[in-house]
Amino acid sequence: MNLQQLGYFRAVCQHRSISAAANHLHISQPSLSTAIKELEAEFGVTLFVRHHRGVTLTAEGETLYAMARDILGRTEQATHVMKTLGNERKRLRLGVPPMIGSLLLSRIYKEFVPSHPDIRIDITEGGYDELTSKLNEDYLDMIFISHDDGPDASFSSIPLGKPEMVCCVHKAHPVAALSCIEPQDLKDVPLVLFEDSFYQTLKIKEWFCNAAVEPHVLMQTEQLSTLTSMISHNLAVGFMFRALADTVDCAVCIPMQQPMSINISLVWKANTHRFEAMQTFLQYSKGCRLF
Repeated sequence: MNLQQLGYFRAVCQHRSISAAANHLHISQPSLSTAIKELEAEFGVTLFVRHHRGVTLTAEGETLYAMARDILGRTEQATHVMKTLGNERKRLRLGVPPMIGSLLLSRIYKEFVPSHPDIRIDITEGGYDELTSKLNEDYLDMIFISHDDGPDASFSSIPLGKPEMVCCVHKAHPVAALSCIEPQDLKDVPLVLFEDSFYQTLKIKEWFCNAAVEPHVLMQTEQLSTLTSMISHNLAVGFMFRALADTVDCAVCIPMQQPMSINISLVWKANTHRFEAMQTFLQYSKGCRLF
């Protein structure tokens, strides 16, 4: 047994299909099947029950899968730590949701990057689910997230602020004259929202649900530019941080009748090794209020 075989086995477990796992691993299906058969022959057990819809783990397979996750997880963590101690110690991989990024990235590149020219910043944009998954899998070092009570217990974090969410509408829109907004005011009004994987969208939909109002969602997007364009052309109403809404052309901000603010934190995996670039960015984030 070797680590490559264990990695192949884990992929089949995760995808519940040899063909799907082979596509994910970019190897041929026969090669993957051979690797699994070699494992079964070495241990003298059957790891999967094969059927027309894919595969199901046997009891022996479940036992190996639990150990494989632990072994491969430790191996991947060791690889990540040792690489950061070597040539990659000056590289910092940050995950940022688009709306947070629109407020933060210009400041980071204006303040942090010029002061630390030896540190390379790599940015990945995405929603909460995508970014936390990449953080857990060690594809990212730190991420910015929106949250209510607090980040998951598996994360360490520092709070960065609590910006206000507002309704953003074109100044010619019928609701633009309102001093504050309630869900009932937007009944049947076309809305443009971020995808459901974005925390802010879940909060907005919860706001409607609590008022027993079904929102008329015209479209959902991952792109901030699409959201702001739909608003500035008076095609839909959206929601965003006040500081960002103030920059949208031909638009006005309307606060919620019950103000809605979103906690923003910088998070990283608890008990992870803090390499040089990561520690430097943490000190920068603690030393200034980013929101």
